[in-house]
Amino acid sequence: MALSERTQAFVNLYAGIGVLEKYLELDESAKELAKQHNVAIRFKVKGGPDGVVDIKNGACKVYPYEEGVKTNVVLYFDSCDKFNRLVAGENVMPIPTKGILKVLTLLAKPDQWFNVLTGDMAALMRKKEFDNDDEKKRSVTLAFYAMTLGAVVLGNEDPIAQWAMRATADGEVSLGIKDVAYSTIVKSGGKNGKFTAVLEKSQNPRSIMEFADIDTAGGVINGTLDAMTAVSTGRLETKGHMLMLDSFNKIAAILPRYLS
Repeated sequence: MALSERTQAFVNLYAGIGVLEKYLELDESAKELAKQHNVAIRFKVKGGPDGVVDIKNGACKVYPYEEGVKTNVVLYFDSCDKFNRLVAGENVMPIPTKGILKVLTLLAKPDQWFNVLTGDMAALMRKKEFDNDDEKKRSVTLAFYAMTLGAVVLGNEDPIAQWAMRATADGEVSLGIKDVAYSTIVKSGGKNGKFTAVLEKSQNPRSIMEFADIDTAGGVINGTLDAMTAVSTGRLETKGHMLMLDSFNKIAAILPRYLS
Protein backbone atom coordinates (compact mmCIF):
# COMPACT_ATOMS: atom_id res chain seq x y z
CA MET A 1 0.00 0.00 0.00
CA ALA A 2 1.35 3.45 -0.96
CA LEU A 3 2.26 5.77 1.86
CA SER A 4 0.06 8.79 2.50
CA GLU A 5 2.00 11.95 1.67
CA ARG A 6 -0.14 13.84 4.16
CA THR A 7 0.52 11.38 6.99
CA GLN A 8 4.21 11.34 6.06
CA ALA A 9 4.32 15.13 6.41
CA PHE A 10 2.84 14.97 9.92
CA VAL A 11 5.29 12.24 10.92
CA ASN A 12 8.21 14.18 9.46
CA LEU A 13 7.37 17.34 11.39
CA TYR A 14 6.19 16.04 14.76
CA ALA A 15 8.30 12.86 15.02
CA GLY A 16 11.21 13.25 12.60
CA ILE A 17 11.95 16.87 13.57
CA GLY A 18 10.08 16.67 16.87
CA VAL A 19 12.70 14.36 18.39
CA LEU A 20 15.12 17.31 18.27
CA GLU A 21 13.80 18.04 21.77
CA LYS A 22 15.55 14.96 23.12
CA TYR A 23 18.54 15.12 20.77
CA LEU A 24 19.54 18.47 22.25
CA GLU A 25 19.32 16.95 25.73
CA LEU A 26 21.42 13.92 24.80
CA ASP A 27 24.12 15.49 22.60
CA GLU A 28 26.21 18.26 24.13
CA SER A 29 27.74 19.43 20.84
CA ALA A 30 24.28 19.70 19.25
CA LYS A 31 23.06 21.67 22.27
CA GLU A 32 26.00 24.08 21.98
CA LEU A 33 25.26 24.62 18.29
CA ALA A 34 21.57 25.26 19.00
CA LYS A 35 22.46 27.77 21.76
CA GLN A 36 23.89 30.05 19.07
CA HIS A 37 20.56 30.29 17.26
CA ASN A 38 17.35 31.26 19.05
CA VAL A 39 14.59 30.98 16.44
CA ALA A 40 10.97 29.91 16.10
CA ILE A 41 10.32 28.44 12.64
CA ARG A 42 6.78 27.88 11.42
CA PHE A 43 6.40 25.12 8.84
CA LYS A 44 3.07 25.69 7.09
CA VAL A 45 2.22 22.85 4.71
CA LYS A 46 -0.80 23.08 2.43
CA GLY A 47 -3.11 20.16 3.19
CA GLY A 48 -0.78 19.00 5.95
CA PRO A 49 0.74 20.09 9.25
CA ASP A 50 1.14 23.65 10.44
CA GLY A 51 3.63 23.60 13.28
CA VAL A 52 6.43 25.48 15.00
CA VAL A 53 9.99 24.35 15.68
CA ASP A 54 10.97 26.57 18.60
CA ILE A 55 14.69 26.56 19.47
CA LYS A 56 15.69 28.62 22.48
CA ASN A 57 18.72 28.52 24.80
CA GLY A 58 19.86 25.16 23.43
CA ALA A 59 16.47 23.48 23.87
CA CYS A 60 13.74 22.68 21.37
CA LYS A 61 9.97 22.26 21.37
CA VAL A 62 7.84 21.31 18.36
CA TYR A 63 4.12 22.04 18.56
CA PRO A 64 1.09 22.89 16.39
CA TYR A 65 0.82 26.53 15.41
CA GLU A 66 -1.92 28.56 17.05
CA GLU A 67 -3.01 32.11 16.29
CA GLY A 68 -0.91 34.56 18.23
CA VAL A 69 2.19 32.36 18.57
CA LYS A 70 5.27 34.45 17.78
CA THR A 71 7.63 33.14 15.09
CA ASN A 72 10.75 34.54 13.41
CA VAL A 73 10.43 32.55 10.20
CA VAL A 74 7.44 31.24 8.26
CA LEU A 75 8.08 28.66 5.54
CA TYR A 76 5.17 27.82 3.27
CA PHE A 77 5.03 24.57 1.26
CA ASP A 78 2.37 24.27 -1.41
CA SER A 79 2.19 20.48 -1.04
CA CYS A 80 2.98 17.74 1.45
CA ASP A 81 5.21 16.16 -1.18
CA LYS A 82 7.51 19.21 -1.27
CA PHE A 83 7.83 19.29 2.50
CA ASN A 84 8.59 15.56 2.59
CA ARG A 85 11.23 15.95 -0.09
CA LEU A 86 12.90 18.73 1.91
CA VAL A 87 13.03 16.54 5.01
CA ALA A 88 14.44 13.71 2.89
CA GLY A 89 17.35 15.98 1.95
CA GLU A 90 16.33 17.00 -1.55
CA ASN A 91 17.07 20.49 -2.85
CA VAL A 92 13.61 21.94 -2.28
CA MET A 93 13.12 25.55 -1.22
CA PRO A 94 9.85 26.56 0.43
CA ILE A 95 8.25 29.96 0.02
CA PRO A 96 9.42 32.20 2.88
CA THR A 97 6.60 34.52 3.96
CA LYS A 98 8.42 35.86 7.02
CA GLY A 99 12.08 36.15 7.94
CA ILE A 100 13.48 35.84 4.43
CA LEU A 101 17.03 36.73 5.49
CA LYS A 102 16.98 34.17 8.29
CA VAL A 103 15.92 31.47 5.79
CA LEU A 104 19.24 31.93 4.02
CA THR A 105 21.04 30.88 7.22
CA LEU A 106 18.73 27.90 7.79
CA LEU A 107 18.15 25.87 4.66
CA ALA A 108 19.91 27.36 1.64
CA LYS A 109 23.01 25.14 1.90
CA PRO A 110 23.70 21.70 3.40
CA ASP A 111 26.35 23.09 5.77
CA GLN A 112 24.08 25.64 7.41
CA TRP A 113 23.35 25.11 11.07
CA PHE A 114 19.76 23.82 10.96
CA ASN A 115 20.59 21.32 8.21
CA VAL A 116 23.67 20.22 10.16
CA LEU A 117 21.64 19.78 13.34
CA THR A 118 18.84 17.73 11.77
CA GLY A 119 21.21 15.86 9.44
CA ASP A 120 23.52 14.75 12.25
CA MET A 121 20.53 13.64 14.30
CA ALA A 122 19.07 11.60 11.44
CA ALA A 123 22.45 9.99 10.73
CA LEU A 124 22.81 8.98 14.39
CA MET A 125 19.34 7.44 14.49
CA ARG A 126 19.95 5.43 11.31
CA LYS A 127 23.32 3.99 12.37
CA LYS A 128 23.56 0.20 12.54
CA GLU A 129 27.15 -0.06 13.72
CA PHE A 130 28.46 2.07 16.56
CA ASP A 131 31.83 3.40 17.69
CA ASN A 132 31.01 2.77 21.36
CA ASP A 133 28.21 1.92 23.79
CA ASP A 134 27.39 5.57 24.44
CA GLU A 135 26.74 6.19 20.76
CA LYS A 136 24.49 3.12 20.59
CA LYS A 137 22.60 4.27 23.68
CA ARG A 138 21.97 7.73 22.22
CA SER A 139 20.88 6.29 18.86
CA VAL A 140 18.42 3.79 20.32
CA THR A 141 17.10 6.32 22.83
CA LEU A 142 16.33 8.77 20.04
CA ALA A 143 14.63 6.01 18.05
CA PHE A 144 12.57 5.18 21.14
CA TYR A 145 11.35 8.76 21.47
CA ALA A 146 10.68 8.96 17.72
CA MET A 147 8.58 5.78 18.07
CA THR A 148 6.49 7.46 20.78
CA LEU A 149 5.99 10.65 18.79
CA GLY A 150 5.34 8.79 15.55
CA ALA A 151 2.76 6.47 17.11
CA VAL A 152 0.84 9.49 18.39
CA VAL A 153 0.90 11.13 14.96
CA LEU A 154 -0.36 7.98 13.26
CA GLY A 155 -3.08 7.47 15.86
CA ASN A 156 -4.34 10.96 15.14
CA GLU A 157 -3.76 11.26 11.39
CA ASP A 158 -3.42 7.87 9.64
CA PRO A 159 -6.78 6.37 8.52
CA ILE A 160 -5.70 2.78 9.25
CA ALA A 161 -4.12 3.57 12.61
CA GLN A 162 -7.22 5.50 13.64
CA TRP A 163 -9.18 2.25 13.76
CA ALA A 164 -6.81 1.06 16.46
CA MET A 165 -7.05 4.43 18.18
CA ARG A 166 -10.83 4.22 18.41
CA ALA A 167 -10.52 0.89 20.23
CA THR A 168 -8.05 2.32 22.73
CA ALA A 169 -9.37 3.15 26.19
CA ASP A 170 -8.70 6.56 27.67
CA GLY A 171 -5.67 6.68 29.92
CA GLU A 172 -1.87 6.56 29.84
CA VAL A 173 0.41 4.01 28.22
CA SER A 174 3.84 4.04 29.83
CA LEU A 175 6.73 3.14 27.52
CA GLY A 176 10.26 2.66 28.71
CA ILE A 177 13.78 1.36 28.36
CA LYS A 178 14.63 0.29 31.90
CA ASP A 179 16.74 2.90 33.71
CA VAL A 180 17.42 4.73 30.43
CA ALA A 181 14.39 6.47 28.90
CA TYR A 182 10.65 6.79 29.47
CA SER A 183 7.72 8.31 27.64
CA THR A 184 3.94 8.35 27.89
CA ILE A 185 1.16 8.12 25.33
CA VAL A 186 -2.06 9.70 26.60
CA LYS A 187 -5.44 8.84 25.06
CA SER A 188 -8.34 11.13 25.92
CA GLY A 189 -11.74 11.99 24.51
CA GLY A 190 -13.23 8.53 24.09
CA LYS A 191 -13.92 6.84 20.75
CA ASN A 192 -13.24 9.94 18.67
CA GLY A 193 -10.55 11.35 20.95
CA LYS A 194 -6.90 12.13 20.45
CA PHE A 195 -3.47 10.89 21.41
CA THR A 196 -0.80 13.13 22.91
CA ALA A 197 2.83 12.34 23.71
CA VAL A 198 4.67 13.25 26.89
CA LEU A 199 8.39 12.51 26.77
CA GLU A 200 8.52 11.70 30.46
CA LYS A 201 7.63 8.73 32.66
CA SER A 202 3.93 8.23 33.39
CA GLN A 203 2.94 8.64 37.01
CA ASN A 204 -0.46 6.97 36.55
CA PRO A 205 -0.28 4.37 33.76
CA ARG A 206 -3.13 2.07 32.81
CA SER A 207 -0.68 -0.11 30.90
CA ILE A 208 3.09 -0.51 30.76
CA MET A 209 5.53 -1.70 28.11
CA GLU A 210 9.19 -1.66 29.21
CA PHE A 211 12.27 -2.94 27.39
CA ALA A 212 14.86 -4.65 29.58
CA ASP A 213 17.82 -2.91 27.94
CA ILE A 214 19.12 -0.91 24.98
CA ASP A 215 19.75 -4.01 22.82
CA THR A 216 16.18 -5.24 23.26
CA ALA A 217 14.70 -1.83 22.51
CA GLY A 218 16.89 -1.39 19.43
CA GLY A 219 16.06 -4.85 18.12
CA VAL A 220 12.29 -4.45 18.48
CA ILE A 221 12.24 -0.89 17.12
CA ASN A 222 14.34 -1.69 14.03
CA GLY A 223 12.55 -5.00 13.41
CA THR A 224 15.43 -7.42 14.00
CA LEU A 225 13.80 -8.79 17.18
CA ASP A 226 10.21 -9.97 17.29
CA ALA A 227 8.24 -8.36 20.12
CA MET A 228 6.55 -11.64 21.07
CA THR A 229 9.95 -13.31 21.34
CA ALA A 230 11.13 -10.48 23.58
CA VAL A 231 8.04 -10.90 25.78
CA SER A 232 8.40 -14.69 26.05
CA THR A 233 12.07 -14.41 27.04
CA GLY A 234 11.41 -11.73 29.65
CA ARG A 235 13.21 -8.97 27.76
CA LEU A 236 10.02 -6.98 27.20
CA GLU A 237 7.63 -6.51 30.12
CA THR A 238 3.97 -5.80 29.42
CA LYS A 239 1.28 -5.39 32.03
CA GLY A 240 -1.95 -3.56 32.78
CA HIS A 241 -4.70 -2.91 30.22
CA MET A 242 -3.71 -5.33 27.45
CA LEU A 243 -6.17 -3.95 24.87
CA MET A 244 -4.41 -0.58 25.09
CA LEU A 245 -1.07 -2.26 24.41
CA ASP A 246 -2.57 -4.27 21.57
CA SER A 247 -3.83 -1.06 19.96
CA PHE A 248 -0.43 0.57 20.42
CA ASN A 249 1.33 -2.42 18.85
CA LYS A 250 -0.97 -2.27 15.82
CA ILE A 251 -0.10 1.38 15.34
CA ALA A 252 3.61 0.79 15.96
CA ALA A 253 3.62 -1.93 13.28
CA ILE A 254 2.74 0.70 10.66
CA LEU A 255 5.30 3.24 11.88
CA PRO A 256 8.54 1.91 10.29
CA ARG A 257 7.09 2.62 6.83
CA TYR A 258 7.04 6.31 7.73
CA LEU A 259 10.20 6.57 9.83
CA SER A 260 12.58 4.57 7.61
